[in-house]
Amino acid sequence: MTNAHIFALAGATALSIFAAPFASAATPADQLVLASNMSSMRGLDPHELNQLESAEVVANLYERLVVLAADKMSEPEPGLAESWIVSPDGKTFTFKIRSGVTFHSGNDLTARDVEWSLRRLVKLGLAPSTDLRQWGFSAENVDTLIRATDDATLVIETPEVWNANLILFSLASFSTSILDSAFLADKAKDGDMGRAYLQTADAGSGPYALRSWRSNELLIADAFKNYWQGAPAMRRVLIRHMPESSAQRLQIEAGDIDVATRLSSTDLNALDTGDKVTIQKTPGFGFYYLALNQKDEILSKPKVREAFRYLIDYDGLAGTVMKFYGVKQQTIIPAGLPGASDENPYTLNIDKAKALLAEAGYPDGFSKVYYATPVTPEYEVAQSLAANAAKAGIKLDLQGGDHIGKFRARDFQLFSARSGERLPDPHAVLNSYATNADNADAAKLTGLLAWRSAWDVPEEIQTMVTAAAHETDPSKRSDLYTKINAAYLAASPAVITSFQRTDAKAVRNVVKGYVGHATWLTRWDTVTKAE
Repeated sequence: MTNAHIFALAGATALSIFAAPFASAATPADQLVLASNMSSMRGLDPHELNQLESAEVVANLYERLVVLAADKMSEPEPGLAESWIVSPDGKTFTFKIRSGVTFHSGNDLTARDVEWSLRRLVKLGLAPSTDLRQWGFSAENVDTLIRATDDATLVIETPEVWNANLILFSLASFSTSILDSAFLADKAKDGDMGRAYLQTADAGSGPYALRSWRSNELLIADAFKNYWQGAPAMRRVLIRHMPESSAQRLQIEAGDIDVATRLSSTDLNALDTGDKVTIQKTPGFGFYYLALNQKDEILSKPKVREAFRYLIDYDGLAGTVMKFYGVKQQTIIPAGLPGASDENPYTLNIDKAKALLAEAGYPDGFSKVYYATPVTPEYEVAQSLAANAAKAGIKLDLQGGDHIGKFRARDFQLFSARSGERLPDPHAVLNSYATNADNADAAKLTGLLAWRSAWDVPEEIQTMVTAAAHETDPSKRSDLYTKINAAYLAASPAVITSFQRTDAKAVRNVVKGYVGHATWLTRWDTVTKAE
């Protein structure tokens, strides 16, 4: 399919992949057109995916028990569960499932579907399953602990007492989306519970139903007329694969797309000065980070780790490449959450870095290979670090490319990227950055940044992280997080934070109700257009 065909498809009222030739025109009043780099979208199974772009899609194809509103992230609200009760001992959650909800297939949604879906998530054991497995659910116990007692009631028991909001936040994540179990019953192949089928199809009850998806081309979703909250105003949503920032900028300026994503700082700056587009910046629960492999004799030295803190141009980056993509933060708890701090004690200081390297026994520096994600703004940040490191005597062989597999296998020296967590709670970040129960290669705790970095996290920090997750008293919990924040900074960690993540998108001013969500669950059914 040519680009001209794809473009015509996006703007056509009557949809056909063999639409009329390209002609510039504003997007239809009843359609939302987004541009995205779809290369990371490997599938649409909500129990498998782990990418921002795919998450936004499944957020609209599926529903979840609990909802976290974009402007009230700390307050769980009813979704498919119209109400719930937590037992006095804090271990049993009883949900009343909303009646009158239908799947796209026409099947009624019941507690049996919720039971099957949450069990499926745990049993598949893929990356998103961490949202339930971290609370003690396993393939061996989930059939006992998660059960529908009738069509309208779901009971979830946790093996241990956790802060109740952690459980509710997890049930609001895209990973805990509810699937049509009856519809998928004959779609399973070799016991995969419909996993192969759901790569390019949906079995949800959300405001939109997937019409088609051609990888690295185009995704089309149609409004679900029988959606339990009413049919959306946008009768169709299209996502066009457009990896080039400059192309997105030109087309949003022309009105040919409504939302542009993953734009360069240069293009964001240009759009920000106009009157047709608003730059939407959504703070996320994650960071831009630098990981130093602690299996490396040199990088494992605390003073070497500390030296890298002084090689990051925090202020220079904040005013340029990170203007739209992050907020300077050197502590580990995201701003706005319990225990957060505005302390940023480090600045770019080449002389200080040199002194620390000399104290560590490397006055002449050293050479290392540095892997960085070749996208904006990660690569620009990496280039800045490499240039500053050279001034301190450290030669970094900067290599762009897809090196995430090597990072997960601990086969690297330096690696930088950004993280994004799905729970609006300090534990989500701390579990990854500040816990590592088993530092052996065989443990394969690949979901944890601390393990990937081979960092044997101080026991004091890990103990406090676990205690805070169990703590039910908000005041005590906040005090613990304040202590953890200070202890992590003082530990000269192997996973260094520099900026709290912000997701930047350009949105045409005629589009109303497209609201960025910190856990990637941006909704399309709230969108209208004021042409």
